[in-house]
Amino acid sequence: MSIKEEGKRASRETLLGGSERPEVVPESTAYDPRVRIAIEFLQSNLARKISLIDLAHVVNLSAAHVSRLFSIETGISPSEYLIRLRMGEAQHLLLTSLLSVKEIMAMTGYGNRGHFVTHFKRYFGLTPSEFRRRFTRS
Repeated sequence: MSIKEEGKRASRETLLGGSERPEVVPESTAYDPRVRIAIEFLQSNLARKISLIDLAHVVNLSAAHVSRLFSIETGISPSEYLIRLRMGEAQHLLLTSLLSVKEIMAMTGYGNRGHFVTHFKRYFGLTPSEFRRRFTRS
């Protein structure tokens, strides 16, 4: 189950049921090796600002080619994939750490609180603070 399927927000039960961390995109071993390298790079650099050109350099392709190949293989753009990775990590940190929202925001590559909150609310239907209050109470 991805964080967001077919443009719909996942339910709270889906987000928190079963595993501790939601699957960002369906797992597949069929990815082109260049896409797997790109995914590993994105996963390893969540806190960095990553441009499509940076990603293209990592896999030795043009920006247009890596974007097209990535979208074909995963069904989403590299930038959307990165946002989903960051949101999954933010959700995990909110649920399992005592870090402040500001610290989590920085650890997941956001320099602007407004963008972080907007993206988080798009996926989870709550602000990060509301999410933590609702789901970490015993």
